Amino acid sequence: MRGIERVYTKNNKIMNIAKMSLLSLALLFPLAGCGGNEASSTGAAKVGTADAGIQELEIKLSHVAADNTPKGLAANKFKELVEEKSDGKIEVKVFPSGQLYGDHDELEAVQAGNVQIIIPSAAKLSGFEETFEIFDLPFMFNDEAHLRAFEDGEGGQQLLSALDEYGMKGLAFWPNGFKHVTNNKVAVDDPSDLKGLKIRTHGGQIIGEVYDAMGAASTKIAFNEVYQSLQLGTIDGQENSIVNIETQKYGEVQNNLTFTGHARSEYAVVTNKQWWDGLNQETQDLLTEAMAGATEEGRKQVEKLETESIEKIKSEGKMTITELTDEQKDAFRQATQPVFDKWAGTMNQEIITKAIEAGN
Repeated sequence: MRGIERVYTKNNKIMNIAKMSLLSLALLFPLAGCGGNEASSTGAAKVGTADAGIQELEIKLSHVAADNTPKGLAANKFKELVEEKSDGKIEVKVFPSGQLYGDHDELEAVQAGNVQIIIPSAAKLSGFEETFEIFDLPFMFNDEAHLRAFEDGEGGQQLLSALDEYGMKGLAFWPNGFKHVTNNKVAVDDPSDLKGLKIRTHGGQIIGEVYDAMGAASTKIAFNEVYQSLQLGTIDGQENSIVNIETQKYGEVQNNLTFTGHARSEYAVVTNKQWWDGLNQETQDLLTEAMAGATEEGRKQVEKLETESIEKIKSEGKMTITELTDEQKDAFRQATQPVFDKWAGTMNQEIITKAIEAGN
């Protein structure tokens, strides 16, 4: 299947490049008589000229989280910064909560150029480069500082660049916190407590085997369908960041929350590479600067909102909360170590090494 995807995406890319080349030739002759560096009659800045200035654009940004999550707030910050820095020449339309595209179709949409920016879970990109599942490796990252050192360093940037050959471009990683487990059956303080439970995940072989190692079953369900699945009893529990757990009101349909911190809920900000490459340097620089500011906003919001979400969950008193001791957490780490060893060995070893070194 990965080979088929590779051929399909590359063929599309070649066809799109050919179409753009024909379009460029069609535009070349009318512009030639108007002066090489002047704006076209539509008022939009020309693509590819060094002195064209900020281009007039409409950018559609689609994601599946709520506006009040770190991802949602970072997306809105990106909109604010871009529109401010471009003096309104660029309009960013943000579509949260799966309003435009959902989990199942956002990758196809960005490859086809139907949307300019999406923010999928990093693991959803593992069909193109399996090392994107690094965030699912159990207990790969020690804390926020370790994670950020990797993402901002050579390892994280090398991982994002792997999308280039599939018609996409990775712009940044955005945070949503470490993942924890809820369920409506039992208070979990040992891996054996999960035995027999059916847990929703975002999908992927690694996270599936993490739960297999602890005797649980896992199933992939779209993010916006999780609440109903919990309510109907289709699944016993789910894993997610503490902010998503609180904002999605899982406490209404779950009895137990355990702070496992076993994996990372991380997103990749992805754009259509052909669209990006068609922007002039000044516009690219503006968007890159705005993306850096939005990424920092997301990181600040994770810390702030996690604290607020924990306080709110505790005050509501709807879920029994289990905070693991170091010894209890080690039991989870030991139970899932074979999964880490197996899958880390299949990934890009240069990136894995850089990830480990980032924590030193």
